[in-house]
Amino acid sequence: MKRKKYKVRIKLIFETYMNHSQGSMKKAEEDVKRVLLNYLKDKKLNILSLFEEKPPHIVCKAEKYEDKDD
Repeated sequence: MKRKKYKVRIKLIFETYMNHSQGSMKKAEEDVKRVLLNYLKDKKLNILSLFEEKPPHIVCKAEKYEDKDD
C-alpha cells in the first residue's frame, strides 16, 4: 500500500487577559498588540510563559499533498 502525503495546517489559539489603562478601547488593543508583537520578535523568550491559564485551542486541517516528483 502506497503511503499518501498530506499537508497539515495547524492553528494555535491562545487566550489570556491583560489589564490595561488607556483613553480608548482601540488604543488599549493597539498597545497590547504592539507589546505582544515585540515579545514575539525576540526568539529567545518563551511564549508559553505568557499563557499559563489554559492550554491553547488547536485547530488542524489536512489536505492531500501533491508531490511534483511522482
